[in-house]
Amino acid sequence: MRKTAFASLVFLSVGMTQASAAQESVNREALVNLTGVYVLIEGLPDDVAKAGLSVTQLQTDVELRLRQSGVRVLTTREERASVPGNPTLYVNVNAMEIAPKFYAFNAALELEQDVTLVRAPSVVLYSARTWSASSTLGTVSRGELADHVRQKVRDKTDEFINAYLATNPKR
Repeated sequence: MRKTAFASLVFLSVGMTQASAAQESVNREALVNLTGVYVLIEGLPDDVAKAGLSVTQLQTDVELRLRQSGVRVLTTREERASVPGNPTLYVNVNAMEIAPKFYAFNAALELEQDVTLVRAPSVVLYSARTWSASSTLGTVSRGELADHVRQKVRDKTDEFINAYLATNPKR
């Protein structure tokens, strides 16, 4: 069962990586005039938290990197709602133990915004993915899980920052 789940995770990650890389230049346009982002970290399974990885660590890592690069972090849902498009930088980490003290993981980061259809401006799509970094898949020992995944999420955050700064140069 675990091998089947791991194989599925590999297959999905490869497909997401290829699709994401192909869309990167188009996705950058979705960042033009973006004035800030709200950071949302998906919850982690209990066994992953017990292995030393926490939502709080990931939240701090992402927000710190954004602030250091000059990207405004929207700290409350109310603040996010006051910005056109309700921009949310969504971080999703999936991890599961595939052997004793050995984990497979997938780390993804994407920007979700409310968008309207050109052909029907009254139609609003809420939380549509408008930019994404290529997904990362890996395996690691339990003792290295937290540090390794945190580094991968920081790398994904840097991809976002680079795309953001390419379309919104500092003045």
